[in-house]
Amino acid sequence: MSEHGRRQPRAFLSLLWQGLQLAFWHRPGNRVQLAGFAAFLASSVLALLAFAAQDYSSIEPPAEFYADGFHGHASYYLMLLVAAWLAVRVLHRPALWLTLASLATIIGIPWTAAGLLTGEWLHEAPVIQLRAWQVLLALAGFVALFRTVGFLARDTPAPRRLVATLCFVLALAVPWYWQQSSWFWASPEDESAPEQPVAGPVPPTAPAAPGFDAEAVMFRQPALLERSIESVAAQTPGRIELFGVGFAGDGSERVFRNEVEYFSGLMARRFGAPARTLSLVNSPGSLDRVPMATLTNLRAGLAGVAARMDTSEDIVVLFLTSHGSEDHHLYVAMDPLPLHQIRPGDLRSALDDAGLRWRVVIVSACFSGGFVDALRDSRTLVITAARADRSSFGCGSDSEISWFGRAFLAGALNRTIDFERAFDLAAHQIREWELEQGEKPSVPQIAAGAEIRQHLAKWRAYSEASHSSSEPSGTPSNRIVER
Repeated sequence: MSEHGRRQPRAFLSLLWQGLQLAFWHRPGNRVQLAGFAAFLASSVLALLAFAAQDYSSIEPPAEFYADGFHGHASYYLMLLVAAWLAVRVLHRPALWLTLASLATIIGIPWTAAGLLTGEWLHEAPVIQLRAWQVLLALAGFVALFRTVGFLARDTPAPRRLVATLCFVLALAVPWYWQQSSWFWASPEDESAPEQPVAGPVPPTAPAAPGFDAEAVMFRQPALLERSIESVAAQTPGRIELFGVGFAGDGSERVFRNEVEYFSGLMARRFGAPARTLSLVNSPGSLDRVPMATLTNLRAGLAGVAARMDTSEDIVVLFLTSHGSEDHHLYVAMDPLPLHQIRPGDLRSALDDAGLRWRVVIVSACFSGGFVDALRDSRTLVITAARADRSSFGCGSDSEISWFGRAFLAGALNRTIDFERAFDLAAHQIREWELEQGEKPSVPQIAAGAEIRQHLAKWRAYSEASHSSSEPSGTPSNRIVER
């Protein structure tokens, strides 16, 4: 081996040591050594190996390697080169381009690991606590980068070094966020992810022969609804309490009825709301005992539940599950009855007219992100199974529960009673299933008003002690894959 070939490994080890020192805010004593593209590639490979090893350690074996995760990392390292180029332009030190990119890659190894560990260690912590730790880690990483810029360009004025660091961080923020969810390992396909997900537009209607007396069914609705509302327990004075309303829109598939039944049980077991949940279900098997899921019953049901609450302090949790359409209608069907579809504005007016002040609204349907803007306000938390232009998965005549229902209801909410934290866990799990099945990401959505966040925190202060020891039970699947 030539002398130059022997120097390269030593030079990289020196660069690696400098990067690790700078990661923990220690200024290296030796001088700056300019790095080339080979050093940047070596740093990137080392960072990828470290991420893959940590990813592998965070799931239960066996695990399958997922090559698609490389795409997010490749985009990140490409943008890291761009960010470093911007920074050295600000510093007027173009020769430092690959050196800064290499050191930043090495610095990212321990700080990325710390960010991933924080999410795992604090999975039961309130969202505000998790966010506070993430902000602290981000600040610590920023300081490490600022000190790195100072090490490389120590004779450059401090304001210019600060601007260079800010340019670097701003250019890299979004790619870094994507990289954190670009996993390399996933649990092998099993019963926790359906083999043939069904998604997309509203399915064709069922055959016309209903097997029930449609006129008699509609005649019974007012009495059934009144009886169901009267069975909802009244509020306990002096306490913030949760009340649930479940809505299963499509009567041709049992998956939606299953989810509302599970939601009702979950409200009783995990959320201290026994006998405080109203179910509206379209299903041939429940027409004689459960009110139908119609827009009229939803309006009357929300108003009836509101009358059992102290609306100045109690919180309604509304869970709607059905098919969704690209023009953002929630599919409501109990063939051959002619039922109104539910638009975002219909849902907002039903909540407003009922006088419900504090709201958690969960819409499990394709294209359900189209409901977010209509429902968004400071006292509402909105969660949807998909973005406004994306399908969700797992419904169909052979399904017991949708992917969102499995991940959010049966999985995440059995681990935490914090709805925002549960959303984070469920979105992560759903993305893993989509990667396993090769599906286009559904991109679940969340919008949390400032006031409802504070109010839910007050409710959790009363509730978390009693719920922390609760055990999940009655899940529709045999096993939930959790990270």
